[in-house]
Amino acid sequence: MPTAPPWDAVVEGGPDAPSLAVRGRDGAGTPLVLLHGLGGTLEEWEPVAGLLAARHPVYTYDLRGHGHSADGDWTVEGCVADLGRVVERFGMRAPVVAGYGFGGVVSALFATRRADLTAAVSVDGHCWPRAGVVAERLGIGFEQAAANTAVARAFLVDHLVATCSPMPAEVFDRLVASYRTGASGLPGAVVEATALRGSVRDDRLVSLRPGPRAVRAITADLAAYDLHRLTADPRVPSLTMVAHGAFPPLPGAPALLPAIMAAQAAHELAAPSPNRTPKRLDAPHPAHMTSPEAVTEAIEAFLAGLARE
Repeated sequence: MPTAPPWDAVVEGGPDAPSLAVRGRDGAGTPLVLLHGLGGTLEEWEPVAGLLAARHPVYTYDLRGHGHSADGDWTVEGCVADLGRVVERFGMRAPVVAGYGFGGVVSALFATRRADLTAAVSVDGHCWPRAGVVAERLGIGFEQAAANTAVARAFLVDHLVATCSPMPAEVFDRLVASYRTGASGLPGAVVEATALRGSVRDDRLVSLRPGPRAVRAITADLAAYDLHRLTADPRVPSLTMVAHGAFPPLPGAPALLPAIMAAQAAHELAAPSPNRTPKRLDAPHPAHMTSPEAVTEAIEAFLAGLARE
């Protein structure tokens, strides 16, 4: 089915609300808003957005401090408020909010506060691994699990900080060229577009948004939340998708990192609630980029099931 071409717009900001860069696709049906992960841009949802647009209006936007959106205070609450501004700006009625990673956390929190949504969807938005879950799943003592989980968290934050750190332009250009060939194991065109949208070139240096300080600020704020408790009981039907495929290899990663992440993923799949449906995706991470058809099909099937109820 032919879909309308995408268009770009800006949600204007104010003193405590940065302007947000939005991409929309017009259509009929229930509107969907798609949120990217920490360090990404709206480009990472393009494969899914193009598929969903056959049956829905679809909106993606750059989170504050990412892509073409303006900087703002790096707080979880600020990001949740931004989602509300996008919904209100385009007059969406009963939208579906969906996100990957940190975007999934934002959509899940939004779903605990708004009863006027059709549904919420999270793709691998289950936050940091918890020591108790790791201890139980791996059959190790709590103190050992807590120590290993802390090491894994610190490594992941440091890795993202390094990824978002400024670099010489020629290094960035080589990195983008490697993305283009699919060397990362991800769809080359999508990763390239994401990297270019999130970069700022100044003389011979390329700065990558949101930058190291912002990454540390948002991950520190995120750690202050008991998100597992806060998001356990959404006010609207919620779909939690957990990719079961292999994680991309990260040089220097702690030996237990894959097992720790797998333990938390298994816990998410085993913890349904009256308004929360977990679903396993047999797809490599990040699933919305590696397996857009599977993610789209899961969202459509979930919404079709709600319509039949």
